[in-house]
Amino acid sequence: MKTFCSYYNENKCKSCDLIESSYSEQITLKQDVLSCSLQGLEVPDFLTPVTSSQTHFRNKAKLVVSGTLEDPVIGILGSELLDCPLHLQKINELLPSLKSFISTAKLVPYDISQRTGELKGLILFHGEATNETYLRFVLRSKEAIDRIKKYQSTLLSAFPHLKCISVNIQPIPQAILEGEEEIFLTERTSILHRLGDITFRLGPRAFVQTNQVVASTLYGTAANWIKEARLKKFVELYCGQGAFSFFAAPYLESGLGIEINEDAINVANETAQEFKLTQLNFKSADAASVGDMVKQFAPEIILVNPPRRGLNKAINVLLNNKPEMIIYSSCNHETLAHDLKELKNNYRISKIQIFDMFPNSSHFETLVELKRL
Repeated sequence: MKTFCSYYNENKCKSCDLIESSYSEQITLKQDVLSCSLQGLEVPDFLTPVTSSQTHFRNKAKLVVSGTLEDPVIGILGSELLDCPLHLQKINELLPSLKSFISTAKLVPYDISQRTGELKGLILFHGEATNETYLRFVLRSKEAIDRIKKYQSTLLSAFPHLKCISVNIQPIPQAILEGEEEIFLTERTSILHRLGDITFRLGPRAFVQTNQVVASTLYGTAANWIKEARLKKFVELYCGQGAFSFFAAPYLESGLGIEINEDAINVANETAQEFKLTQLNFKSADAASVGDMVKQFAPEIILVNPPRRGLNKAINVLLNNKPEMIIYSSCNHETLAHDLKELKNNYRISKIQIFDMFPNSSHFETLVELKRL
């Protein structure tokens, strides 16, 4: 079947596993998958799914660099993807120039089998509302940094929206795209990224949803649920840069965000200060080890937004504190179902809604409201 993606049609990329289905069929399939995972639980009717544009919605690109110095290949291993229809146009416009830049700056693409070369990948993020972009070069070592510095002015001149360039050092010969060390090559170490009425300083290492339009609706929906509940003390576990907290702030007397990434926490506290949201505070800690901190705070609502692996030991923070309401945002229906079954003796599911953050693929986000029995 021919789709809107030439890369898929030519068997160059098969990442979008549902692209051959109509969009309505995709949504129905995702609801069916979620229903199947939640078997054994009392689940109300799903709220109307929040849908997305099928193209040009993705504001982040993580691309492997392979090939040769004379002919670098930017995309996935073995296939060049310079015009992916999912990416925002501003990202795609940059990629041909980056291909030329790699050759000019002599950034030898990394060869996995031989373990030679320097440049492993490129990571880009574009803030559509602010028209600002960051670019990261993922290198095996620091050997090529001076050459990037020497030529980066050509990129900055050609693309005024490119505000932040950094190098990420990833020396491990494994399929891990990012390392621990980040070296900034521009004066700016972050870009501005606006969601709703909040403008964040977004650093290259911070987690952010890749579908800005649907993400804003997700955060806004959770805030509305909090408003409706009229509960004022709020904890957000796995808060990242605090998006859920900032959207909910008008309805809170006090909010605490917890996240293990210190960079994200620093940005969250800076954003709270800038917008004079004195009711919000953010702390860096492992979500599984903050039971005493949360107990002392005594939240009425706990919102959790865990990684794909789910809550694991952090579920004890919920079970031991027993807030009146839990909001669970999940990108993995299987771990979501597992955690909801752990909570079912203490909480009932009162609302559930799919947010299609990843159209054309089998992935989706689910937001669940639970109320204490």
